[in-house]
Amino acid sequence: MAVTAMLPTTGTPRSTAATGGEALLWPWWSEDATNTVRLLLDEGDMAAAKAGHPLIDACEELAADVLAPGRLVMLCDSGTAALETAYAALRLEPGSEVLVASASFRSTVTAMLPQGLVPVLCDTDPATGGIDLDDAAARITPRTAALTITHTWGRPVPIDAVRRLCDRHHLALVADCSHAHGLAWQGQPVGLVGDVTVWSCGTWKMTSGGKAGLLATRDRDIWERALVMGQPKHRALARVRDERLRALAVTGVGHNRRASPVAAALVADHLRRLPHTVATKRERQTAVEQLLARHLPALAPLPEPAGRTAGALYKWHWRAAPGHPAGTVVQALRASGVRAGLPARPLHEAPLFTDPGLASHLGLRVQVPDPDSFPGTAVLLDQLVEIDTRDMYEPLPDDDPDPYDHALTTAADRLAVVGPLSEEG
Repeated sequence: MAVTAMLPTTGTPRSTAATGGEALLWPWWSEDATNTVRLLLDEGDMAAAKAGHPLIDACEELAADVLAPGRLVMLCDSGTAALETAYAALRLEPGSEVLVASASFRSTVTAMLPQGLVPVLCDTDPATGGIDLDDAAARITPRTAALTITHTWGRPVPIDAVRRLCDRHHLALVADCSHAHGLAWQGQPVGLVGDVTVWSCGTWKMTSGGKAGLLATRDRDIWERALVMGQPKHRALARVRDERLRALAVTGVGHNRRASPVAAALVADHLRRLPHTVATKRERQTAVEQLLARHLPALAPLPEPAGRTAGALYKWHWRAAPGHPAGTVVQALRASGVRAGLPARPLHEAPLFTDPGLASHLGLRVQVPDPDSFPGTAVLLDQLVEIDTRDMYEPLPDDDPDPYDHALTTAADRLAVVGPLSEEG
């Protein structure tokens, strides 16, 4: 079969029958997608070194339709690669400062370091899980050139307020939507707000190609620079109009961040089933939170994100009541079969931002912040339990009991045996 016919057309959810009734753990892909990958292996065209590849081109078009209507989209080989390309394509001066929340994922910050940019960690708004805009505004200096937002765990930041802050201070806006596939804030897809927007499509994101990422922008100049800085020669030459950039594309500038056709087929499969994914996750969230209120009132889910009009949470977060240390709660949940853990610690606690000399080993520029200047981040993470939701991507089979009914009952019994505690441990 020719590769032009390979793009999966459906994203049919699997049945638990394939695993003997056990919950499937995301990600999985449709039979159409797995057949497409087999055909690619048979044909042997895994490099996609020519000017275009039908699977990659079709995936980029589909991503624009689903995530960022009207934007130019580029598929990369990881979300980190998309971020690196985004920071480079903005053409910020080395030494420029970029505002970013300390509670962001590490790659949101570290991807800027090779460009000579300086991350300025900001506090977190505990109501949104994203950057505290008042704190960010207070950290602006004459060297500040950009602000990066992350819709952490699928909880949108107020994008109108973000845009106003950036416009008022003439800052470039990078939007990391790696937790936000299909998310909208007050009717606006979150992929439309940034000067450049990226999504991770790796590991167990809601849209995953195993290892892939997406970059989107409305600015053709940014897009063309991104092509030259991140894509192979023939790909860039086929799309770039600017003559100076075309001259650079002849040799490239040292990076090839092109995704494989396999990743394109897998990402496209998940994009096609994204409405099903979102609806299923929201349905399961509602059901499990009702069971949580019934069996474990000492745990309360974080409030629904304000302003969210579409999308689903990438991960769930429940706050433990005083006297029930989060670590103890996690142990009880895990022993009962719930995929629970503690959320990642904030970046201002990481060695990169606590050891003044560490970054200099690689010639990187990093500010070491005052560790006491992140009270909102501490409030957000206090007593928080994280549920990875990888078992929440399909509806329960008809007439089957909800496994969380038994799991949460068992966890409550375990915690009752332990009893309320006043300290972690």
